[in-house]
Amino acid sequence: MKEQLCKQDITALFENYEKDSKLKNSQRTVSRNGILESAIDDVYLKNDYSSFSIDLDSGDITNQKRSGRCWMFGGLNVLRAIAIRKLNVKNIEFSQAYLQFFDKLEKANFFLEKVIELIDEPYDSRLNVFALDSMIQDGGHFVMFSNLVKKYGIVPIEFMGETKVSSDTGELNKILSSLLAKDMMILRNRKAEGVRLPSLRNLKEVMMKDIFKIIAVSLGLPVTEFTYQYKDKKDKFVRMEKMTPVEFFNKVIGTELDDYIPLGDAKLPMMKDNTSYTSEYVNNVIGGKPVIFFNVPNSVVKNAVVESLKAKECVWFGSDVGAQSLRKEGKLIDGIYKLDDLFDVDFSMSKYDRLAYRASFCTHAMTFTGVNLDEKGNPTRFKVENSWGKENGKDGYFVMSDKWFDEYVYQVFVNKKFVPEEYLKAFEASKPVEISPFDTLFMKMD
Repeated sequence: MKEQLCKQDITALFENYEKDSKLKNSQRTVSRNGILESAIDDVYLKNDYSSFSIDLDSGDITNQKRSGRCWMFGGLNVLRAIAIRKLNVKNIEFSQAYLQFFDKLEKANFFLEKVIELIDEPYDSRLNVFALDSMIQDGGHFVMFSNLVKKYGIVPIEFMGETKVSSDTGELNKILSSLLAKDMMILRNRKAEGVRLPSLRNLKEVMMKDIFKIIAVSLGLPVTEFTYQYKDKKDKFVRMEKMTPVEFFNKVIGTELDDYIPLGDAKLPMMKDNTSYTSEYVNNVIGGKPVIFFNVPNSVVKNAVVESLKAKECVWFGSDVGAQSLRKEGKLIDGIYKLDDLFDVDFSMSKYDRLAYRASFCTHAMTFTGVNLDEKGNPTRFKVENSWGKENGKDGYFVMSDKWFDEYVYQVFVNKKFVPEEYLKAFEASKPVEISPFDTLFMKMD
């Protein structure tokens, strides 16, 4: 075939298609039902995957609604499972809007700092465009969650509930993006006029006041002190003394988030196992811990998850939730869609090739709350707590096949006590390698 499609090429394509009677059947099915519905292998729908040999009590299902806060919901779901055990209560929910308030504020500050840092580069340089495109959106990573919690603490949802804007962030994000783009223009123009760094930072202070106003009006002001009272499972009334959100976190959770480390199975070309990778342009809190991917073999990732669940600890993870999955039924099962059969086309790629060529990446964060182990102790499926409400999956919970884990789970955060010593030592000794923020590893989950 030459550079341009000629008439003979088009004719040959038509003839090749017409010769395949199987494709005619596929065409009729797809025109009536759509592509994915036509490709479902019903065998996977007939099996009962609802039982798990290890099944943790993690509280009521939450719903992020029309927002991209999955990474935040997943992190808070891990913490509340700890609080449920410690307080001996049936359920507790921590305010997502509270952390969302400070996430927006910190992201705005992070963006303006990067504007100043990159101020001598062309306005349309790749890094400046990256900053503009990613500055204030909802998505994030687990480390961004832990940075917020360590700095601002947590509060029960009673003290800062959801608002129309917190649950549907499109308007807020657009307004903040527009204002920050204007702020970028102003800072760059002032620099071009000869204004020095101290004066630029004074300008940033004024800009942050406007950002704060918009966030406060949209989400409400966060509580600074509160008294928490509840009844435990034995119907005993408990009142906790007045405390700040940080004091509440230290008292109720008492878990040092620095003990949680990232384990990844997300190797791009030239990446190595037992090596950490980071990018200074991906974060939310200036001065917070960096977003890091520490690559290890998939078997190490999976074993750390299983050991955590055995110890009754939920696990935050990031994956490509849209791959080989049924949202309504709550199935994450590799092979559930037979697109190869439907189109008579080979779609096969390795996990790492899909990641390298942007065919797959971490799109969503959820929480492991259970696993089914066979008689030899090997996992066959995992129970997943999602944040899409009870109407998706079985009362909000999804089931993941062991093979889906292998193919589409890219990162987990586990307590370091569940990591084999050789890998823990390698993590502690590994100096993070700075790589491009454009790599699929750093696409924020929402």
